[in-house]
Amino acid sequence: MRELPSTEWLREFRRKLHEKAKAEPKSRFYSLYDKTYRTEMLEEAYRKAKANGGACGVDGETFEDVKKKGINVYLAELQLEMKERRYVPKPVRRVYIPKPNGKQRPLGIPTIRDRIVQTAFLLVLEPIFEADFADSSYGFRPQKCAHDAVREIYKYLNWGCIEVYDVDLEKYFDTVDHSKLMKLVARRISDGQILHVIRQWLDCGYVEDGQHRQSKRGTPQGGVISPLLANIYLNPVDQAFERKGLGAIRNGSIHLIRYADDMIILAQRNLKEGIALLDHYVRRLDLRLNREKTRRLKLSIGESVDFLGFRFHNVRSRKTGTRLILVRPSPRSQERFRATVRKHIHHSIPLRVKEQVENLNRYLHGWMGYFRLGNGSATFRKLAHFVNKRVRHVIWRRRGRRGYGWGKLTSEYIYGQLGLFYDYHVARL
Repeated sequence: MRELPSTEWLREFRRKLHEKAKAEPKSRFYSLYDKTYRTEMLEEAYRKAKANGGACGVDGETFEDVKKKGINVYLAELQLEMKERRYVPKPVRRVYIPKPNGKQRPLGIPTIRDRIVQTAFLLVLEPIFEADFADSSYGFRPQKCAHDAVREIYKYLNWGCIEVYDVDLEKYFDTVDHSKLMKLVARRISDGQILHVIRQWLDCGYVEDGQHRQSKRGTPQGGVISPLLANIYLNPVDQAFERKGLGAIRNGSIHLIRYADDMIILAQRNLKEGIALLDHYVRRLDLRLNREKTRRLKLSIGESVDFLGFRFHNVRSRKTGTRLILVRPSPRSQERFRATVRKHIHHSIPLRVKEQVENLNRYLHGWMGYFRLGNGSATFRKLAHFVNKRVRHVIWRRRGRRGYGWGKLTSEYIYGQLGLFYDYHVARL
């Protein structure tokens, strides 16, 4: 029989794993570790890790270093190391990225070597656990995205599920209990070496300010396999809502929508039953709710709730007088947009205006790709005016003038001088 090409073999292998997991919900999988270091698996893992890019880990190794050494040589050495069970992960390099509220979020950057192995593990484990995940979970899953969660919330709000419980877990990724997580993984995986390596990733700790610190709890954000482990840990919450049948109209039409650690409960009535069920599992998983950000409200006319950067606003239609749910970028998302535009477009930046707008266009393209849903046309026009104003101001200041050059700099002049897609993206805004 003709041997399948590597990509086809991997696709077929993952399909069979998923089908078996779906057909046998209580079965456990063994003899998986030898699949993770197959040549085809490591080659695909390297391609995915390289495509994701990212900074170097604690060893300072980059993808350029791997290329100089020889990709095949590098993967062969890693394969032998895994096969002989000598693979030991290195601690992640901890950095901090700013959060919208002004605080900082810790991010763990694994080494390239660890990223490749984690990706190989992810390719093997993901189809198994995907068979168990509930439809109400949307974060970091294949063929699911934030837009699906937004559409689901919009649907339920229009159905009249306007009792809302907006949930915020306090430092979720830093508080995951390792022992409980490993028990949840072991419900499906009985391969001891797979479990051993996952436990090593959880226990390897991080390096900050040149010091190695152990981590007794949490999954480091930035790790390739961390999103899957985070979904595994919260899957009992999703499954509990499905088992209870709270989504049925007779039970109050209570629905949980989850994107990673961001959750929201919507109900027509009996919202307290959904809250009680969530609180029960939060305690069982040894997690904590952020009481300052978690709130319960009824989305009456004039009220709104924010989720995943969008604002869901309940208004009365001017034409028909009926209730209408509007979806648009939240005020916080708009403010972040303005702050980012200011960073890209400023007269003090030592770049030509054309280069600044090139950078801006990439941001505009991504921002519009995310916020294209809903009823944001008025918001987009307002933000487009802001962008136009910033570009005019920079051009005018580069000429040694003050102000914004209204009337002096026509849109045709700006587009002609820049020669870019500025007009296209602003028009899309």
